[in-house]
Amino acid sequence: MAEEAKNKESNGGASSPMKLVVTMIVGGILLVAVSIGGVFFMMKSMGMLDGKGGGGHKQEHASATSKPVIYFPLEPAFVVNFKDRGRTRFLQVTMDVTTADGSVIDEMKKHMPLIRNNILILLSKQDGDLLQSAEGKEKIREAVLKELQEIMTEKTGMVKTVEALYITSFVTQ
Repeated sequence: MAEEAKNKESNGGASSPMKLVVTMIVGGILLVAVSIGGVFFMMKSMGMLDGKGGGGHKQEHASATSKPVIYFPLEPAFVVNFKDRGRTRFLQVTMDVTTADGSVIDEMKKHMPLIRNNILILLSKQDGDLLQSAEGKEKIREAVLKELQEIMTEKTGMVKTVEALYITSFVTQ
């Protein structure tokens, strides 16, 4: 018994395997903490934590010299009926536009009744065969973009206020 107490005192009162386990746990925690800190440091230095690449409608291009692109959804979705071979069919289209100028979004909101009216009329005039092909959808996208740009130029005096239009949903029935 006396020898066991003497051995424990010479080992610092704890057994070697226990010291090893505690040392490994502390080392592991430190390794994880340093890794997380390194990741945050790298993300911060790359500009990923400055709040400009996140949610909302604003997105930035990779180039530092380009203006941020603002995506603006034309909501709610456009729903029209059209004739196709004597039958009445329906089209539902969801679209987003892009601009680099936030004031354009405010102007679009002011003129949204006119914008929606003209787009609905344009969509309801489409041919059923045109709506089925990718080329037809592209023609419709270009026609809606042109109409939108004409409205904005006429109402605001600004040219090329809306840079692009994207169809985000296209359903016929």
